[in-house]
Amino acid sequence: MQGRKSISATNLAVHQYLGCDLYIHNSYHCSPVAVQPSSNMQATEPSNAQFKKGLEWERLLISWLDKSNLLLKVPQKPLVAGSLLENIIADERKHFFIANLTFLPPHKDLNQRFSDEQSVPINFGYAKPDLLEVSKISDRVQWRVVDIKASKHVKQSHHVQLYFYDLCLQFILHQSPYLNTDMVGVWLPPADGMMSPSMNDIKAVRISLLKPTLDTLLFKQLPKVLQLPRDEVNWHYNALCQGCHYEAECRSRAVVQGEIGSMPNISLDDAKTLRDLLRISSPRVPHEAAQKILPDIEELHNLLKDRPSMARLTKASPGLVRRAKDILSIPKRPSMAQEYLESPVVEAARSQQTQVIQRLNYSCPSKEDIAVVISVITDPSDQASTGSYFGVTVHSKDDQITTPPDFLCLSSDFVTKLANLLRLIEGTSIKPPSCQFYVWSSSEHASLQSNLIKAAITSTASSDDIRLCIGALIHDTSVLQTAFQPLLLSGALLDFVTKGKRTKAQYQACLERLGLPTLGGIEVLRKRIVNEIQRFQKSVNPGIGERPRELGQLARIVVLKAEVERQLALPVPGYWDLPECASLLLKTSHSCPTDDQIYAAYKALQNENDFRKLLFSRNHVIYQVLTAFRSYITTEAGRSLLLNDAKVLSKEFVDICKEPHIRKLVYMQQFEVLAKLTDLWRSRIDGCPGSPVLQYCENVRRPDGVEYSFKVISGTIDNPTSDASDYALFDKLLVQDMSDIESHGICIPPEALFNDLAVSGLVFPLNKSTIHNWDKQDPRIQESLLVADVRSVRNSPDRRQPIVSLSVWGNGEIVLEKGKTYRLSPRFVDFNTRKVLSALWEIDLLWDFSGNVDGQKNAHHGIPFLQLIADRKSFRKFPMAEQYVKKERGIQALFEDLKTMGNNVAASLVLKSSQHQACQQILSNELSIIWGPPGNFPDRL
Repeated sequence: MQGRKSISATNLAVHQYLGCDLYIHNSYHCSPVAVQPSSNMQATEPSNAQFKKGLEWERLLISWLDKSNLLLKVPQKPLVAGSLLENIIADERKHFFIANLTFLPPHKDLNQRFSDEQSVPINFGYAKPDLLEVSKISDRVQWRVVDIKASKHVKQSHHVQLYFYDLCLQFILHQSPYLNTDMVGVWLPPADGMMSPSMNDIKAVRISLLKPTLDTLLFKQLPKVLQLPRDEVNWHYNALCQGCHYEAECRSRAVVQGEIGSMPNISLDDAKTLRDLLRISSPRVPHEAAQKILPDIEELHNLLKDRPSMARLTKASPGLVRRAKDILSIPKRPSMAQEYLESPVVEAARSQQTQVIQRLNYSCPSKEDIAVVISVITDPSDQASTGSYFGVTVHSKDDQITTPPDFLCLSSDFVTKLANLLRLIEGTSIKPPSCQFYVWSSSEHASLQSNLIKAAITSTASSDDIRLCIGALIHDTSVLQTAFQPLLLSGALLDFVTKGKRTKAQYQACLERLGLPTLGGIEVLRKRIVNEIQRFQKSVNPGIGERPRELGQLARIVVLKAEVERQLALPVPGYWDLPECASLLLKTSHSCPTDDQIYAAYKALQNENDFRKLLFSRNHVIYQVLTAFRSYITTEAGRSLLLNDAKVLSKEFVDICKEPHIRKLVYMQQFEVLAKLTDLWRSRIDGCPGSPVLQYCENVRRPDGVEYSFKVISGTIDNPTSDASDYALFDKLLVQDMSDIESHGICIPPEALFNDLAVSGLVFPLNKSTIHNWDKQDPRIQESLLVADVRSVRNSPDRRQPIVSLSVWGNGEIVLEKGKTYRLSPRFVDFNTRKVLSALWEIDLLWDFSGNVDGQKNAHHGIPFLQLIADRKSFRKFPMAEQYVKKERGIQALFEDLKTMGNNVAASLVLKSSQHQACQQILSNELSIIWGPPGNFPDRL
């Protein structure tokens, strides 16, 4: 084997990161493309910054070890086991780290391993681990390899690099007194910055758990890959390829050969799904397996045209076909009237024309009076992720609106300047203008949110400014104050004013928290609260016959790139960003600065005006892309797919409780509702694709009412439990299935208009005192939707299709037609939230009055529920707590070790840090309360 053919541990790590066999093949065989990379594939400015961050962390850590008397530097020459031992023995310290270690892999020993596996040996280049940790124990020298990484967490690419170093050193340092620990480590920077290194940040990895997987990779899989002809090596052009030396060639090859990578945003897993679909759709005989008859995108196109074949595949592999349809943006339940299926993603790659994905959109508005575009510049060399610079521009197409000035600022000044902008927007006209905020990428959105949350904790900005910004821009608070928080809180307040006698002090406390006047007699105060309740309800309940103002939840900050990806298939191979998107969507010439240009100007910052111009130019291009995007995404009939308009800027947040723990519980209880509603909204806007489809057969009159029988055409329905059959929750919605129309985006699915909260706590059938709540539903709901309850599920006489019996309720004008198909979807039913909020409200008032009496505002005042939360240690510990906690730690350690080996089953059982802490608390105490994120209870623990 030629000496120049070799790979390093770094090559192995990059191979794992990219998931690309062609990269390792090119690296080993010294492809000429690697020697002469194209000019536009040079490392980007941000990637250079990330590289420098790694070097800086390594420099700081080495310096810290040196100052801590924990460092031994050896000459940078190939390692000899004997000379290394002399250096170690000569050092009197019991524990230290060796730097500058360099060695040539033991090819003789490695070649024997290749021979044992009947594989062709691979040549490896010099290895240079960052550190070798040495501990002297009696007469033994214990060692482990430690690599220095500036990442936030340990990655799989780190594992293979460390494993290779450890494998080689096991052969080199195999004789006594050397003792391998079966462990390696990754030394990560502290979460609070690089200036305070700690050995607690060394993340240990057990070698014996990596061994089975990585031995197979090194001694079986890689030799086979490296012996293949280059044209037969597995590869896929995707977003991970950005910056690779071979990217230019792979990009061109993907387009010319019609590979799956000629379509954008297809991940490695997505590509595998599509290849599996093609493989099972047309099995080839062995001698044809190595030769593709048609390009990938042509095969996909032809397969989708063949509806019988797709139906056969759906029946044989429903999960695979469902994932493939998601990847290719094919309607989950396409019209049966269509002769063949069509993927806009495939057709964009074939035609090199932008294609519209026909799906309704409720998260991006169709228009606004004022659009605020924010660009966030984050320095990759900075450990923080809250953004370094913010560029904000304000746009409006209304000549009557005077927009506030644009601004550029450091992260430390952002909250103050943003708060001033919000106040100016409120005062732009007599009628409050609708306003929408935009960022381009999800990373900018995360940085923006992190900056606002960090400001709430550490900023010196005024509390009014912080509250204003968080209330206006943080989605998790804004959704509470709009669509459903008034309904939830109005129920709790209604209980407050109607249940029992209240004192004047209680009414005043309630009004104070609502920000209302507290003067007047008891009846005046009570009436004031009732009026506020009515205002709450009116703010979210449209009048009879009125159309609801919003479908689903309009995002407070729209991530425009995500919206474009969801609605448009762009003819760009691999991946795209703002410059590529702008060049396709904008008809006129534009100047869109690249991220490299902006980052280079940010780092230089010799002239802030140049940086300002680049950042503001980027914002203006984003706004132009938004305008063009809106004109693109229409149905075939010319109607917009964007369902919502922007809302008037709202910064207020209703917070009726004072005690910190109670406030948190009220907040979480509301999010419990929001989480469930959000899932329903997302499904309904797409026509409830996962819902069962039923065909109506007949009705049967029974003593307790009429039951309607349906054949289950698709999907599954659970048989009700014996308890559920005793009472009817009517927890389902039944509408005629109009997929043929809805799949083209021609009409809004009726379920999307249904107001769950208006009837979520009511018993069906409705009576005279509750029917008015149904009258507030959209007229289209009343004309086309029934609520239903599953009474039974049984087999048909021929046992071919299940039969489901339903009880239904509606306004009496909807007639079920025999032979027609209907879909059954869930609705939100909740009899508890109002009671829970009311109880918490009562506890908070009791706590407040108790505090006024004893003067201790932060104590639990002997209220049992608060005592459980605030002083849980007052409840005695469980006798076997220590043993249980120790056992649980061992179980989690085992799962974590198995996870590093790629065991997906074990990975799903590894608890998050918050879950792990909660589990240990449960095991340690007889009675515990666990704080968790909103959602279903099994998801929290």
